[in-house]
Amino acid sequence: MANNRVKRVVVMVQENHTTDNYFRGLAPYGANVASDWPSQPNPPASDQPHDRHAYYRWLTGEHQATHTQFDTMTAIPFYAYLALSGAFLENHCSGFGTNSTPNHLLIVGGQSPTLRNPSRTLPPPVWDMPSVPGLAADTGIGWACYTSNGNYPAGYYKQLNGSPHLIPESQFVTHAAGGKLPALTYLWHRAPEDEHPTADVTIGMNKIWESVDAVVRSGGWDETVFLLTWDDWGGWDDHVATPNVEHTPDGVQLAYGPRVPLVMFGGAVKPGIDSRWSNHAGIPKTVMQLLGLPKLGVDRVDNDPGLADLIDPALHNPPPPAFGSEFTLPAPPEPARKPRPLPVSPVLTSAPVPPVVLRGGRTLPPPNDVPLTATKP
Repeated sequence: MANNRVKRVVVMVQENHTTDNYFRGLAPYGANVASDWPSQPNPPASDQPHDRHAYYRWLTGEHQATHTQFDTMTAIPFYAYLALSGAFLENHCSGFGTNSTPNHLLIVGGQSPTLRNPSRTLPPPVWDMPSVPGLAADTGIGWACYTSNGNYPAGYYKQLNGSPHLIPESQFVTHAAGGKLPALTYLWHRAPEDEHPTADVTIGMNKIWESVDAVVRSGGWDETVFLLTWDDWGGWDDHVATPNVEHTPDGVQLAYGPRVPLVMFGGAVKPGIDSRWSNHAGIPKTVMQLLGLPKLGVDRVDNDPGLADLIDPALHNPPPPAFGSEFTLPAPPEPARKPRPLPVSPVLTSAPVPPVVLRGGRTLPPPNDVPLTATKP
């Protein structure tokens, strides 16, 4: 059921960082993050391997992911502000253990027919999968996807491809400041504002800050819920082993992928560090809950508990600092809080990844286009 307080949901997707890589500065506040790894220079010098093969080698101990951490309070202080004033989902995970495209698709529609990024030399793929923006359109709720190059990734959906609601991301700030955002808005950025290595991550943080500030300036803060996340692990290390919920036919863990940050914030969002397991399929489910959308027809989304319980209609959190202004973060508690124990896995036994559901009831085979060497379960 829709929450009458929430009039708008904005999903913002950045690139390629784990929770440990970005948020060591939250350790004194009780977050379950490593805090003593080597410091990561900003910008990073290279883009480390982070596809399905690299993930498998990391998962099995054959590959050492990049074991460094950005200085949270120096490189991305506005993200620290959002995490400390909103809900910081410390055990949020990428949907799949692989790289970008499958995880972007999970955030839009909860499933992916591929475990790799499509070819850059061939025409982009188009799949007739259901999507949350399409579900919103079918229900009479306004939507827009502010996309990066080639309408990535929303243009991969036949349901959305060619729609006038796919808008260049460069127009987001103007539209937001003018109060023109619809009830459902997705936002992606181009390099270097997407924070994909080798970008200076402060540039991307500043673009998110400017984008949030535009919503505030329009008077929309109190009625908007923001979900800010990162698509995949990017080849950065993280100290938490995530639950094995789904596996590919070769027996290798697919879901959950490594931890990536998720920050949920807005006028009505309960602040605090939240320790539950969550994953990218929960983002479309939360959108559906908050906007009163019906089922999508994708079990991974429809059966997810979502995060709507983090909304308190009685709350009126103050808006964040104006873009570019000076601000002070709250002092850590004394003594420093200890992190909570990891929650129990949501499943007892990993299940095979299911077929991909298409609109109209047809299906595609389960994603298996990156076969690996493993013992089948």
